[in-house]
Amino acid sequence: MSLVYFLYTSYTGILSFTYFFLPLYLMQIGINGNQIGMLLFIFTATALFTSFAVGCLEDRFGARGNTVCGILLLSLFFGGLACCNSFTALLAIFFLGGLGSNLIRITMNALFLKSHDSDRQGREIGLFNFSYQFSMAIGILGGGLLLTRFGFRIVFILSSAAMLALTAFAFPLRPVTVSVAPVSRYLRDLTNKKVFLFSVALVFFYLHWGAEVACYAPFLKINLGLSTAGTGIFMGLPILFLAYSTYFFGRRRDRGISTVRLAIIAIVCSGVGIILFSITTCTIVSFLFRLVHEFGDAAFVIFTYVGIAHLFPRDRLGGTSGSMYVVMVGTQALGAWIFSAIGGSYGYVLPYLIAGASSLSAIPIILLAQAHYRFGESTQRKM
Repeated sequence: MSLVYFLYTSYTGILSFTYFFLPLYLMQIGINGNQIGMLLFIFTATALFTSFAVGCLEDRFGARGNTVCGILLLSLFFGGLACCNSFTALLAIFFLGGLGSNLIRITMNALFLKSHDSDRQGREIGLFNFSYQFSMAIGILGGGLLLTRFGFRIVFILSSAAMLALTAFAFPLRPVTVSVAPVSRYLRDLTNKKVFLFSVALVFFYLHWGAEVACYAPFLKINLGLSTAGTGIFMGLPILFLAYSTYFFGRRRDRGISTVRLAIIAIVCSGVGIILFSITTCTIVSFLFRLVHEFGDAAFVIFTYVGIAHLFPRDRLGGTSGSMYVVMVGTQALGAWIFSAIGGSYGYVLPYLIAGASSLSAIPIILLAQAHYRFGESTQRKM
């Protein structure tokens, strides 16, 4: 398990050096808002076509091949960004990067879900996501400083080299369980009412991730007037709070908090927080509402992981968790494309207003199906 943590956090930290700053770089080299949205969509939309297959491969053959291929593709992605400026070339580069990122993330999540301690499920999920979010925050903070000092191309080259070095740590990976279930078994796992409603709730909530990818850095730079280093600090510090909050809610889950209540708290804080974050021009006030938003996101992460762990059989969690990741990242990809175009045309407040409203729209779905989402509560002490 420690190797899974190391690989996942290292991949996340290296990717975060530049990922959230990419819209700024693409604007610098003359890529327009619609094209930026398309590139970000392609990076994340690879999940629509590959996540289920990646998960099934992990179920059948283990994690080593997926992880090594993903790391190598991300190394090529960063090398390509350092060398290419044309939109046509960037289309291919972003596709390779998205495929590589998806290979690693699906595989690491599947390994975690199969091997975590189910008796301390909330704490384990909280700690896993804490480590991921902490490394993202450190990556963003470090990336903002590195980009200010060296510029994008040098940081792209450094990121490519760091990814390449990471392959050495992927070869020792061993399979946790190996399952050769037919595709029809996976389809049966996915085609029932409680999974369908769970997926719909994820779509409404995770649409706001697209606004984060496409609009966060431009909003901070244009609307709040922050420098690149200031943008990195503003983005990084709330993610540290997100990391702590995820662990906090994981512990609350083990102590008996209702998963339905957890989901409602999450959606209200996230949706209201992101709307209020976007409509103020005061940096301090905007930052405080950003913390409210991250608090909600942390709670929903726990709800999502607990839901996946309880809705699907353990030996097929690679493929089925990959399918849920299709929903989450496919929604993010669509949001990135839509919100980048809206932001480029109408400013960067409107995308956040729409994204916040979408998140709040998940509340009726959770309430409608709440009987299905009291995961394991009969054996827990109620809050």
